[in-house]
Amino acid sequence: MTKTLRLAAALMAAPLFMTAAPVPPAAASEAAPAGYSDLLALYAEFRAFVAPPMVKGVPDYSPVAMAKQKAGLETFQARLKAIDDSGWPVAQRVDYMVVLAEMRGLEFQHRVVEPWKRDPAFYSTTNLGFGPKMHGAIAIPKLPLAKDKTAAFKAQLDAVPEALRQARANLIDARGDLARLAIAQKAVEVNVYGELADRAAKVQPALAAPARRAQAAAAEFKAWLEGIEAGLPAHGGVGRDNYAWYLKNVLLLPYTPEEIGVIGEREYQRQLAFLKIEEHRNRAIAMPEPVATREEFDAKRKVEDEDLLAFLRDGDWVTIPDYVRHDPEEGPYQFPFEKDPSKPGLFDPPLHLHFFFQAEFRDGRPLRAHNLPGHAFDALQAARDTRPVRGAPRLFFVNGLRNEGWAFYLEELIVQAGMLEDRPKTREIDYILGAKRAARVMPELKMQANEWTWSQANESLIARTPKWMKPGDAVAQFDIELYLRQPGYGIGYYMGKVELEKLLADVAMQEGDAFDIKRFHDRFRAAGSIPISLIRWEMTGRDDEIRAMRD
Repeated sequence: MTKTLRLAAALMAAPLFMTAAPVPPAAASEAAPAGYSDLLALYAEFRAFVAPPMVKGVPDYSPVAMAKQKAGLETFQARLKAIDDSGWPVAQRVDYMVVLAEMRGLEFQHRVVEPWKRDPAFYSTTNLGFGPKMHGAIAIPKLPLAKDKTAAFKAQLDAVPEALRQARANLIDARGDLARLAIAQKAVEVNVYGELADRAAKVQPALAAPARRAQAAAAEFKAWLEGIEAGLPAHGGVGRDNYAWYLKNVLLLPYTPEEIGVIGEREYQRQLAFLKIEEHRNRAIAMPEPVATREEFDAKRKVEDEDLLAFLRDGDWVTIPDYVRHDPEEGPYQFPFEKDPSKPGLFDPPLHLHFFFQAEFRDGRPLRAHNLPGHAFDALQAARDTRPVRGAPRLFFVNGLRNEGWAFYLEELIVQAGMLEDRPKTREIDYILGAKRAARVMPELKMQANEWTWSQANESLIARTPKWMKPGDAVAQFDIELYLRQPGYGIGYYMGKVELEKLLADVAMQEGDAFDIKRFHDRFRAAGSIPISLIRWEMTGRDDEIRAMRD
């Protein structure tokens, strides 16, 4: 992963604050009301509390440690409840709700998810991108390391066998689907550690033996899972009622699972209808062939990025600061399975393109809208945010729908705004992507309700994606794993966009002919990476949704 995407991944849950153009909301400028400083102090203390204790370099997820953390959380929640924010300005009350949502997120971890007990994939010792993972997962560096970093990295490798030994003791309620995902994960880790050991033997021998021990521990953990997975309960979801509680109380989303299902199906139908209209309109035009080399890819992406940013700037759609620009080092985004050193390289012939590469290698504008003025802008802006609450990286996916909703919204914006008027086949690509994102909704709902297994959800996504997705596709594999292990992720793209469009409609009707879409987008972004229901309260003054989520 390149530097821009690493920043985006690290700060995906971070709030946003724009230093270059939009005026930040009142939370950054109003005098703090009585009691607000208590909220900030409590929040700082809570964030330091969330990480598990480390014992000899290993995170402690033992029953005793987790019981102690759960009891401590209840104390934090009581202290938060004792803070009276009823007389505060809306901006500070929004901050209170962000803190409340994050505390509820930790409550959900302890009361429902319990990944340390249920999810073998939680014990990912490498930070390759496999969704939620144990604290302290290792980012595999390039060797040789500087002398001042070697000892710390060696200690991380030395801790892997003990971490996986403890994992086997902690996993007393493991689920079959989650175990099978962990087996695939560990297969990659075994190869990653093996490649690390081989490189270390050549350039930094002191790291070779620790890497081999980590590889052996990962292989033993994988073998243990292979021996037990058939006898485990199949489903790995949280259950319908728990899922509904999470949507309302952590994500602050004002929809039931059933309502989300109806919206998702309607959006799926809409995307397919528009795709078929485009296909008929463009029936005499051939779809562009994918690029075949890294050099072609890089040249094409540079043109696409510069085209996209110029369109948004020149059209006064949203303020794009100078720090948002094409990164020539970024390269193609790689899924965890593609980081397996036993697999061919991305451009090794013959090309085996997964769904997203089928789209991006032809015309990347829709996906670049999602990732450059979407996620990369979010991450770069977040890195400049100094606000105590909104400037902290969000916990427990509290901002997930905001971030994915904004990114997905931009995909459709470039169609509706006319950027693709002279690119008919790119409009088709945009609708193919939209249909695929809508096809994700039902699999998440069914898995979390424990009505579908991972395999059934995967089959549904593949069957309902209208083009370029086949069994075994890396996108489908990764998506369905993530949507099972992180509730809210699969629905987040569409429901975040729905929430954003609803907010736009609310503000437009309030402002009438004075409505300006650039000002709307800038205000939305300046509010921060927080649930859109909270941004709606701040931008419109309407608290009808939040009142129902407060208690």
